[in-house]
Amino acid sequence: MGEVKRFSRAEVAQHKGRAGGRLWLVYKDSVYDLTDYLAEHPAGDAIILEEGGGDVSKAFDEVGHSGDARDIMAKYKIGEVNEDEKYYDEKGKKKKRVVEVQPEDGGGGGSRSLLGICCCGLLR
Repeated sequence: MGEVKRFSRAEVAQHKGRAGGRLWLVYKDSVYDLTDYLAEHPAGDAIILEEGGGDVSKAFDEVGHSGDARDIMAKYKIGEVNEDEKYYDEKGKKKKRVVEVQPEDGGGGGSRSLLGICCCGLLR
């Protein structure tokens, strides 16, 4: 088994399936080329074309696709999203994002205490 091919989300977004182009989608950080499946999709091709080039993870799960649908999709997997752009862990669970917060600069160079913020002028 060879190395997994990696794609950026921007690269996937270029494959919307319009004007005879390829149709790629992302589902839980895996990239699928569904161009050859469009005519076979039970709900028609319009619903897939609407999502072309995008991440369908939430929509796919909300519809409640069967295990058979997941098996069919596996045949069309062409790779995965680059590691630094992944939203899901190896078990398919949404990753928790850590956001770094910068301290506010009140202009005086110091920080305001919680007591000072809460009292806000009540104490003179």
